[in-house]
Amino acid sequence: MTLSKRLQAIYDMVPYSVTADIGSDHGKLMIALFNDGRIPKGYAVENKKGPYNRLTEALKEAHIEEDVVPLFSDGITDLPISVSTIVLAGMGGETILKILNDHPEKLKLVQTIIVDAHTSVPKLRKEISEMGFVIADEQIVEEDHIYYEIIKFIRSDVAYYSENDLEFGPILRKEQSCLFKAKYEARLQEIDYLLLDKALPENKINVLCEEKKRIFSIIQ
Repeated sequence: MTLSKRLQAIYDMVPYSVTADIGSDHGKLMIALFNDGRIPKGYAVENKKGPYNRLTEALKEAHIEEDVVPLFSDGITDLPISVSTIVLAGMGGETILKILNDHPEKLKLVQTIIVDAHTSVPKLRKEISEMGFVIADEQIVEEDHIYYEIIKFIRSDVAYYSENDLEFGPILRKEQSCLFKAKYEARLQEIDYLLLDKALPENKINVLCEEKKRIFSIIQ
């Protein structure tokens, strides 16, 4: 099964463990993980009937519906305690945090959380770290001219992260990959374009100029 760049980045981060994919869509990630022997068992979660029905059919077609169990559920509400790895991808950062914060009891035995958030990434880094996890890996991928940051958290003592770590990623900003630089060079161009607007309020101008300074202080 061919995975998208984003799903492949997530796939590469999943340890051998009982894994749950929240918002599993067509189940491609879980099917690939199980068929490749990367996980012993899994749970694929959807909370809308249409996507859940498609997910169930995909797992049946792959003949693994007993090994990767489809759950019609909201977030991590119904996950068994055997789950050690949770994947939350393709949703906003605030949604991810709500899912995790609504059921902290489900995280007691979780060792790995992998996220792919469309928004609020700095806040996500901060709050998941405060739950007793550290950032073990980060990857940046580009699909259809959009940059996505995939972050792997593992259970550990609480780590200290600077504001730059939270905004740009402690691993991403140190590695300075070509995609990392391309993302922020594109953002600098976007900021310069926005600043051409003569009607822009002064407070917005200040926010954009401060962001521009932060980016210049990071990219080499």
